[in-house]
Amino acid sequence: MHDIEGVIRENLPLCQSFYRCKIELARPMDKVIPGQFIMLKVPSAEIFFRRPFSIYDYGKRTVTILYKTVGKGTRALASAPRKERVMVLGPLGHGFEVHRGYTPVLVAGGIGIAGLRLLWKQVKKKGCFFYGCSTDDEFALLGKITLQQPRVCTLDGSAGFCGNVIQLLEQSLHLLGERPYVYACGPQPMFASLKGLLAEKRIPCQVLVEERMACGLGLCFGCVRKTLDDREPYKRACVEGPVFDLWQISL
Repeated sequence: MHDIEGVIRENLPLCQSFYRCKIELARPMDKVIPGQFIMLKVPSAEIFFRRPFSIYDYGKRTVTILYKTVGKGTRALASAPRKERVMVLGPLGHGFEVHRGYTPVLVAGGIGIAGLRLLWKQVKKKGCFFYGCSTDDEFALLGKITLQQPRVCTLDGSAGFCGNVIQLLEQSLHLLGERPYVYACGPQPMFASLKGLLAEKRIPCQVLVEERMACGLGLCFGCVRKTLDDREPYKRACVEGPVFDLWQISL
């Protein structure tokens, strides 16, 4: 993990309030594990704290993030031009652990695709992908995943299955084989629904959670997540997470 100077090479609006930002780094990052994140110094004098972003993609000296403008920090980032200088701290956090002997089943809701794309690149030859969003405009977030025919749904019924991604997954459970292993990223209510769906067969599942972070290094304890660990129930999303065992977190 290093703090690396970078230059914005691409900051493209994809649809509605979603953007993809590619940053050229002054030096390569350390090895990236799918599910890890960076802390980005947004190029604005009005933004003091860094913002966490899942690593959507990376190269030898590049890192790409996918984000939605929801607050002051992301709005400032969306207005940053090409060649703007930034600072990138990462890779950070505990990423996904892929277990052999299982069929990987990836489940993404909306911007949750940002945390799962790297994992899909790793397991796509033997896994399946479920993606749910509000409208078919958001399929732009999938990028090259659209070439691998993911199972998709939209809340407004504009494309694919009409409903949310957990409802889509429920209809397809019988197609997943005898040993599915689920990896998920999306909004909090999605995890609760996923837990209910997988509970009967106790299907193993890892989830990437989103929490507000100030430091990203575990120093401030501002991103703790309550778990079922009796000895130490509160875990830091930036260190022990952001990937957790679904059956070990409180929902």
